[in-house]
Amino acid sequence: MSQLSLNFAPLNIVGNTSVQVGRQPFDAEHLADLRSDFVDSHVFHRSGIDDTIIDIPIVKDAQPLGNVHETLDLVNERRLWPTLLSASLLRAFGGLRDILSDRPVSVVGPVGRGYLIHPELPEWIQRRTLLRFDTRTTYVDRKSTFGLVCETKLKSFINAPCSVLLEHEIPIVGRYVTVRMPASDPRVLPRLRLVGKVVSKEGDILTLSDNAEGFETVNASEAYLEPRREIMEDCVNRLLGRSARGVLDEAERQAALFHSGPGRQGQIAEALKYLRQKANLEAVPGANFVVGDLLSNRSKSFPKTESIPQPSLLFDPSGTRRDTWKERGLKESGPFDQRTFSPKQLRIAVVCQARHEGRVDEFLAKFLEGMPSVLTGAKREARYGDGFLRRFQLDKPSVRYFTASGSSADDYLSASRTALSTSADEGFKWDLAIVQVEEDFKASDGGDNPYYATKSIFLKRDVPVQSIRLETMAQPAGELVFSLNHLSLATYAKIGGTPWLLAAQQTVAHELVIGLGSHTEATSRIGTGKRFVGITTVFSSDGSYLLSDRTAVVPYEDYAVALYETLKRAITTVRTQDNWRSSDKVRLVFHMFKPLKDIEAEAVERVVRDLHLQDVTFAFVHVAPDHPFIIFDHDQKGYGFRDPRKGVLGPSRGLHLKLGDRESLVVFSGASELKRPEDGMPRPCLLKLHRLSTFTDMTYIARQAFAFAGNSWRTMSPEPFPITIRYSDLISERLTGLAAVPGWDAEAVKFGQIGRTLWFL
Repeated sequence: MSQLSLNFAPLNIVGNTSVQVGRQPFDAEHLADLRSDFVDSHVFHRSGIDDTIIDIPIVKDAQPLGNVHETLDLVNERRLWPTLLSASLLRAFGGLRDILSDRPVSVVGPVGRGYLIHPELPEWIQRRTLLRFDTRTTYVDRKSTFGLVCETKLKSFINAPCSVLLEHEIPIVGRYVTVRMPASDPRVLPRLRLVGKVVSKEGDILTLSDNAEGFETVNASEAYLEPRREIMEDCVNRLLGRSARGVLDEAERQAALFHSGPGRQGQIAEALKYLRQKANLEAVPGANFVVGDLLSNRSKSFPKTESIPQPSLLFDPSGTRRDTWKERGLKESGPFDQRTFSPKQLRIAVVCQARHEGRVDEFLAKFLEGMPSVLTGAKREARYGDGFLRRFQLDKPSVRYFTASGSSADDYLSASRTALSTSADEGFKWDLAIVQVEEDFKASDGGDNPYYATKSIFLKRDVPVQSIRLETMAQPAGELVFSLNHLSLATYAKIGGTPWLLAAQQTVAHELVIGLGSHTEATSRIGTGKRFVGITTVFSSDGSYLLSDRTAVVPYEDYAVALYETLKRAITTVRTQDNWRSSDKVRLVFHMFKPLKDIEAEAVERVVRDLHLQDVTFAFVHVAPDHPFIIFDHDQKGYGFRDPRKGVLGPSRGLHLKLGDRESLVVFSGASELKRPEDGMPRPCLLKLHRLSTFTDMTYIARQAFAFAGNSWRTMSPEPFPITIRYSDLISERLTGLAAVPGWDAEAVKFGQIGRTLWFL
């Protein structure tokens, strides 16, 4: 096993740890007032056990405030440590650094060490380092370790109001603005509140649209532009002119170094050194926090670790043809359903702009026939030498072109309708529509987006659609072969093919895995967007996992009912196919985009009750990408031949750290999967098992989630999330885009044959 470490430093308290505290009934408004009035002398903790407020004096001679006093030994009261640590960090950095947030404590680096440096660049435009300090607890053999988690980021600032920007001829009309709201703690920077988009300026008054309540207008001297990437770059370009490109390029180079493994490790080590040697992390008078070294796998307190084996993929129904590498398995064995897939000769409609027809034709020849002369890698292999037809055992297709006169949605719709009219007149159905698109189409909304407009008209006729970007066609041959690898896989899955199946471990229990993913449609940045939830179901049958033939997507407020119906239908179908008995052992594993609430648990309980299942266990797993943990692999020297190399100190795919009985870190996409050095460090995903779960084997759950992350039919590369979540996200996102197209019929997917395919890949 490699030498590993976490950005987690164990904490302890030393000194006189006995402290007298006060206690009083909880009231949210009163708690806010207490924190504001006694910010310098007390810290406050809400106790969920008895719903009270505990106040702790943190300065000498300060007395408890609550009507009940008691003496506590802080060594035995770790629930109070996060609150006390945050207060001590605020005192340590207050007056020395800008503090962005007090929960968790987030400290901004000095301006002089920022990443936008030029003598003519005003100080109010900045890109600075950010340290975020959080607390977590890990468990090994039920023994807990409480620690400080230090995370590093970059933060951009535009600290001049719009009145100053206008003096520098920086445009603000059409852009969103914020106002500064005072923080409850005077040591913390004001909070930025997004209030609306500027539509006009009259004198010093800005008129806003898509605005927050009470902000129809705002004074230019009180409004600040968002420090978004494109706005920051525009500001630098306008302020520096020809010098801007060099400044921005250097900033990106420095940012890449910062986000690299060595860069992050150095920032964290420097921050912890300061806390150990120079900061006074006093918890209460006479007692101090002690920050230990970063936790490494040389310590007995390091989480239990394993390297999860690559999942085994099945390339034939008998299970004799197996491989752990998708591309090799397809080349050597062919797709799982090669003997049964039909039709072998596809009818393909190609929709493209007339001015790009020649380029599209050349591209399709490479896609269908392969690029055997293009050799890549140290072994000089033809990564796409076989092509779509030979790889998936297909005959030469019938391909017809339908050209759009321009790049508008109406132009694409006209060409698509011609294609459908042709098939109707000649009495056949298209098996696939290939549509040429451009990157700029993504900026178009709903009905104005040629991609979604074209997709909508073909999907309503049960024709799957595969888009090809103009930018992809222009890639150098050495890059294009990898893009074609991914494209060929997704295309075969869309037309109903089964490239492979994921082998399952034989178990006594019948198992279903249900994924819940979401996408938010936001026509307004101020108001709450409409959220949709996608539901993906896979089940284990005869040692292999199969994707359900029906996916669902519903508005957020309806998804509990849809979950009940989907789960009930899936169990009923599978129990009939596999001849279940009511007494058979059943396991339901839920991969969720958010923490479990009662609404999901109640839906599952209803299914179990209604189907009379007698032996059922559940696992509710929150797949959480947003967390502060970073894993360093000190033996990882990186990949590639240029300096810097990609993935230095990054963990490898399949690494599993079991943080406790209900939490695990799993690396779904590791150092070798990074595309370039600028991508920084690969981040693990946090799996959190809900307390209502009755199936609690975290190792089994982590291994299963890892297998599903490697089972995507959308790309040859591993996905950053299990397909149970990723597919659900894609379903929600695609249907949200289609819903904005005039004339779209949502029931085309819900009830049509296309809804039983992976049309959304």
